[in-house]
Amino acid sequence: MTEKILTSAITDDAAKFGPVWLNPGVSRRNALTYFYAAFFTIGMLAFLAAMQNYLLTANLGIPEKEQGGAVSLLALPYEFTFMLMVGPLGALADRIGRRPIYVVGFLWVGAVMILLPLTETLLQLGILRAFYGVGSACITSMMATVLADYPQERSRGKMLAVSGICNGLGAIVMAVLLGQLPRLLNSLGYDALMSGRLTYWFGAALAVITAVILGRGLKAGKPGASRERMALREVVSEGVRVARGNPRILIACCEAFIARGDLAVVSTFITLWAKQAGLLSGLSLGESIAAATALAGTISLAQLLFAPVVGAFIDKVDRLTAMASAMGLAGTAYLLVGFSADPLALVFIPFALLLGMGESAAILSGAAVIGQEASEKVRGVVVGLFNFCGSIGTLAIVFIGGFIYDAWMPGAPFVMVGAINLLVMVGAILVRRRTGYRPPSYLAARSE
Repeated sequence: MTEKILTSAITDDAAKFGPVWLNPGVSRRNALTYFYAAFFTIGMLAFLAAMQNYLLTANLGIPEKEQGGAVSLLALPYEFTFMLMVGPLGALADRIGRRPIYVVGFLWVGAVMILLPLTETLLQLGILRAFYGVGSACITSMMATVLADYPQERSRGKMLAVSGICNGLGAIVMAVLLGQLPRLLNSLGYDALMSGRLTYWFGAALAVITAVILGRGLKAGKPGASRERMALREVVSEGVRVARGNPRILIACCEAFIARGDLAVVSTFITLWAKQAGLLSGLSLGESIAAATALAGTISLAQLLFAPVVGAFIDKVDRLTAMASAMGLAGTAYLLVGFSADPLALVFIPFALLLGMGESAAILSGAAVIGQEASEKVRGVVVGLFNFCGSIGTLAIVFIGGFIYDAWMPGAPFVMVGAINLLVMVGAILVRRRTGYRPPSYLAARSE
């Protein structure tokens, strides 16, 4: 494998969506549809993560002191399924295109949302979590792949920023507003069980509507050469082969390990911690879920507002420098949150805002490095490896985090991921020094 250093071609006759220059063949309608998809992709994930805590109490009646362990066990079927799917989905997307996988993913998630509030045992919930992993792998891997496909290199940071804003808005609207529905329905006379069911079914309807819109608005066809569908082992093997020749891709995959774990810790444990704090303070289950989702919304709001700053920073510096800075910010934020006493206290708000900022920086910087360093014809496989590493990280962090949550303290998962973020920061600095400065216009093209 040989590596050539190219400068990104500036194609001025292509379409432009706001500040973002799009690649030839990508229309403004395609871009608008993608941003709509980015809104609902993260929105659905945030909503389902927050509402899982509702199911543990209202449907399964699991004691509060055992819910951290239950969360850890539920992470296993979901993450194993996700891990097995993301790699082959990346290769399949290179073969049949992004749009059909994205559409099927939302339909799959909608079907799971219909069934989730009908669960009565932890085993049933675990099985549905495994099925949910398939749909989640479809929509998250396609969100990352389309994000890498659509912008010209000179606008990648801006595209990431706009996408990050849509992600944050989606998390706020879906997690916070839909998180208020159980309390509202309860006030209308529905019991806790039926309130949860109606909330989930409303979310399922939104998933189906989103699938229809994506089917009509995303770009058809496939951007690169057709690739045979590969097993997970083959995807990982090819992705590792590419990463071995480019230490920047390698450190970006290490970043994915912790960045997706960061997301899981926030979406899973911050809402669980806040819900339990609300119940201890005398709030009802619906009121506690509303308070927890409001806190999650505060973090998402910070993520949303900070995304343009991160995007502008990414487009002005070496993208590995941006990643190292992001890891430092995120690591500091997670440590501050982890050693806090009460997530519903007023003094916790600055830490929540800093957490959202660090989360935004971590997510966008890793995606920027992968988008720059992976050539088009292997991008699906590299994104597959990137997501595979993220899934491994989430599996390990959530599984361990749930048990140390119960055994040590609620902030323990945050302390753990904060320390890992700082370790990745050190690795990014070392790779940056080894590979030298690369401007935002740099592209690495490979002949296989």
